[in-house]
Amino acid sequence: MKQEKLEAILTTAKKMFARYGPRKTNLDEIARMAKVAKGTIYSYFGSKDRVYLEVLSQEADEVVKKISLSVGKEVSPEAKFAVFVRAKFQYMRHAVNILYLDREGIEKYSPAAESIRNDFLEQEIKIIDSILRQGMEKGVFRLNDVSLAARAIAHALRGFELNWLVQEGEETIERYLDELLNLLFFGLMVEKKVG
Repeated sequence: MKQEKLEAILTTAKKMFARYGPRKTNLDEIARMAKVAKGTIYSYFGSKDRVYLEVLSQEADEVVKKISLSVGKEVSPEAKFAVFVRAKFQYMRHAVNILYLDREGIEKYSPAAESIRNDFLEQEIKIIDSILRQGMEKGVFRLNDVSLAARAIAHALRGFELNWLVQEGEETIERYLDELLNLLFFGLMVEKKVG
C-alpha cells in the first residue's frame, strides 16, 4: 500500500508539474488527484519542493536508462552514436519537467534542481565518451581529446534540445538530426585531392 501511494503521488505530481509548472502546482491539488491526504505527501516528502526534486530525479534517471538501453542494442560506434542522438531527442520530448526547468531558467530553482540537471548532463557525457572511445579504438573516429569532444557534443545537444523540442515538429527535428549527424561524421571540409 505504501508503494502504491508513493507512486500515485509521484505520477500525479509529474503530470501536474509538467502542465502547470512547479510554482502554480499546489500540494492540495496533487493530494486530491492522487487520492491521498495532503498529510501523506508531507510524511513522504516534507514539502512541495522535495516532491518536485523527486520528479526531476526520476525523469532524468528514466531518460538515461532508455538512452542507454537504445545505445546498448547497437554494435558499431557509428550506430551507437547515431542512436544516442536520436534517442536523446525522442526521450527528452517526454521529459517535460526537465525541459520546463531549462525553459524557465535553472537559476530560478533550488541548487538541488540544478544539481539533478547537471548530474543528468554528466551521465550523458559518460555515454558519449564511452561511444567515442570505442570509436577511437576501432579506428572509426579521429579526435584529439575524447573527453573534451564528449563534453562539447553533450553541451551542443543540450542547447538544441530546448529550441527543437519545444518549437519544432518531429519531422523537422529528424531533418535537423540527419544534418547534425552528417556534419559530425563527415565534417565541413571537402577533402583536397593531391596531384
